[in-house]
Amino acid sequence: MQPPNRALGLLRLPEQSPWSALAKRIALAVVLILTVTLGLWLDRDGLKDNIHPDRAIRFVDVFYFTVVSLTTVGYGDIVPASGWARFVNAVFLTPVRLMVLTIFLGTAYELVLLRTRESFKMKQLHNTLKGHSIICGFGVKGQASLAEMLAHGHDPQQIVVIEPSEKGAAAATSAGVVALCGDASTEATLRAADIEEADHILVAPHSDDQCVLICLTVRALNSKARLIASAREEENVKLLYRAGADVVVAPAVTGGRLMGAAVKQNAVTQFLQDLLTFGKGLEVTEYTVKPAEAGQTWPRLAALKDKQVLGLMRGDKTLLYDTCRDLPLESGDVLVYLENHETTESA
Repeated sequence: MQPPNRALGLLRLPEQSPWSALAKRIALAVVLILTVTLGLWLDRDGLKDNIHPDRAIRFVDVFYFTVVSLTTVGYGDIVPASGWARFVNAVFLTPVRLMVLTIFLGTAYELVLLRTRESFKMKQLHNTLKGHSIICGFGVKGQASLAEMLAHGHDPQQIVVIEPSEKGAAAATSAGVVALCGDASTEATLRAADIEEADHILVAPHSDDQCVLICLTVRALNSKARLIASAREEENVKLLYRAGADVVVAPAVTGGRLMGAAVKQNAVTQFLQDLLTFGKGLEVTEYTVKPAEAGQTWPRLAALKDKQVLGLMRGDKTLLYDTCRDLPLESGDVLVYLENHETTESA
């Protein structure tokens, strides 16, 4: 069954003002008209003025003839008389006439039909989003993030991808989520993704400087959402935290360490990759301590019976296995443990 959001397709943020696009098209049409006028002026003797047959063809007459010809009005007061003028009119003016008509029709389509449709789809999107997740960037990291979120059961209708390239945005819609083709560092694009209502924002562009800029813009619009950022260089991790990120992941650094470990350790990297793959074999998961469980130690929790606990997070502080085994738990503590996916499914 096709996901409901696929009906929205690829969304493009309309320009803030339609006048710039309109001015470009008018300028192109004027250039075409003047080019044709200059060409016909060189062969003005081939034109005949039926209203003033005794008067020489002037430049304004040629310009007038060009305009009425290209707009297909054709009053017939000035006509091509010579064989060459008729040939030029048939072979040269016809494709230019089609170009001019295409420009005007394309302008009408973009300014009226396309913008109306995009506005309607944006309104539809905003009506469905609440507590959603936004992925900024749909390269390798963005695609892997989406796949992992879907594997964990996230609703694809509550995921929006922002990607500057149309090809990448189209790939996101093929994965079953809504995609906005635009720059995630601009407020207009983030507002189009309903940034104020988002609970999670994942930032994974192609450069760290762009990542910092997106994080700063996100934090200016939404101070409460959980902001997860990707760093290419280890030295930029602290900078991203200062830009407002709650979690910073450095995939390149982590990958490099795994590759280095694989030089002398044959099995470790295989096990670590298995832990990072959700849905098969061993996986790392977490458990939040309930108020009624406060004061107990984690080995006494029924929910973690026969589980291998790796550590505990209390606020911003992380405690490893050997330092938290006998520590009295507090409500809201997060315990990280290993779980066998096959055993969980069979149970």
